Amino acid sequence: MVRRMLLGLALVFVAQLAVAGDAKTANGTVKSVAGSSFVVTDATGKDWSFDVDKETRVLVRGGSHKMDAVKADGKPAQLSEFLAAKNEVHVEYAEKDGKMLAKEVRVKGGNPK
Repeated sequence: MVRRMLLGLALVFVAQLAVAGDAKTANGTVKSVAGSSFVVTDATGKDWSFDVDKETRVLVRGGSHKMDAVKADGKPAQLSEFLAAKNEVHVEYAEKDGKMLAKEVRVKGGNPK
């Protein structure tokens, strides 16, 4: 029983490492936000286009208060309420179907609009 449990934990750990190994990152300044996508310009001037989905986490100072206000209004949250041009960001993403899907976006400093 203990041996099976240890084997199961080892498999979960290995699976997590494999998933973490697929994660990629990008840093830069938000150039634009439109609908469910945004563009980041990195330090070399290269533009990176990211899509978001319902699983994407946007972490920004004051974001939980903003989300509470959005929920109180009964409206769906919009990406543009938490992310804006000129925000400095760190993006963790994965490639899916030829596109870059943001898994987590960390906004450095600043409050949401």
